Amino acid sequence: MKEVLPQFKDKDLLSYKTLVSWNMLGVVSREIRSGEELLDRELDRLAKLLNKDFSLPSTLDEKKKLVNVWNVELRDKIRKEKLSVEDSIYWNHVKETVIEKVEITNPRFNTES
Repeated sequence: MKEVLPQFKDKDLLSYKTLVSWNMLGVVSREIRSGEELLDRELDRLAKLLNKDFSLPSTLDEKKKLVNVWNVELRDKIRKEKLSVEDSIYWNHVKETVIEKVEITNPRFNTES
């Protein structure tokens, strides 16, 4: 990257597109490296929160579909039961899931507080 950007110093749009592309390559790389493991963790947390008895699906596609279905169930449960931050097991799951997703898309974002 250090070698490429100086070549575009007079071309702002091309420089910007190069930086965006480089960033997206990083996101894709982190998703390939860690995405399925993080998805498994999310499924495990969701199974506990929703009292699901399950075995992990065998394919990444099936895992993504299941996590989407269970997130909708969790959303509906939170709304129906009017759960709030005081219901810490739900709040902790949401925080942990967001942190994991941010680690993929923007690893330099500070999630410590």
